[in-house]
Amino acid sequence: MKKFKYSIFDMDGTLLDSMPAWHNIGKEYLSFLNITPPKNLNEIIAPMSLEESAEYFIERFKINLSVKEIISGVKSLIGDKYKYELKLKPYVKEYLEKLKKDGVIMCVATASPLKLAAAALERNGVLEYFTFITSCDEVGVGKNKPDIYYLAASRLNAEPQEIAVYEDADFALITAREAGFYTVGVYEDCFSHKRKDIELISNSYIESFKEVI
Repeated sequence: MKKFKYSIFDMDGTLLDSMPAWHNIGKEYLSFLNITPPKNLNEIIAPMSLEESAEYFIERFKINLSVKEIISGVKSLIGDKYKYELKLKPYVKEYLEKLKKDGVIMCVATASPLKLAAAALERNGVLEYFTFITSCDEVGVGKNKPDIYYLAASRLNAEPQEIAVYEDADFALITAREAGFYTVGVYEDCFSHKRKDIELISNSYIESFKEVI
C-alpha cells in the first residue's frame, strides 16, 4: 500500500466494531413508534446522514415529529453503546501508533454524532491519534456525497491526492475515490456480501489492520 502524509478514517465498521449496533437502529426506532419498517430499510438509510434519515422517516412514514426530535430519539437508543460498550476492531490501535511514528497526520470522518464518536474513541484510548473528528452532521449530507471528505481535507490543509481514506462501505469508497482520494477498503462483516465489489473499487484492500502493521 502506498504511503501518505495524511489519512482520513471512517469510524463505524472501520475503526470501531459498531456496525451491528447500527444495523437495526432504524428498525428499532420505527418499532418504538409502532411503525412496521420495510425489510430493505438498512439498505435505504445506510448512505444517509442522521439528518437525512430523519427527513426520510418523516416523509416516508408521515411521522409527526421534527428532524431534531427524531435524531434525539435515535441518539438516546444508541448513545450508551458508544459511551460504555463498543470496542475497537482488531489491531486498530497498533496501526494508528505505527502511522503516528511515521509522521502521518490523521483525522476521523464519521456519519455518527461528534460527541458519541469522541466518547467511544477516548474510552478506547485512541482519540489522541487524531487531530480532529468531523461528522456528516456538519455538512448535512451522508457519504454518498463528497462534502465530508472535502471538509476534512480542508482542515488537514491537504489536497485529495495527498490523502488516504479508510472506509468499509462501498458507497463511501466510491464517493471518496471519485473525489480524488486514495481509498483503502477495510473488511466489515456487514458488507461481506459486497466484498468483491469493494475490493474492485478500492485502491488497496485489507482484511485486517494486522496486514499493514
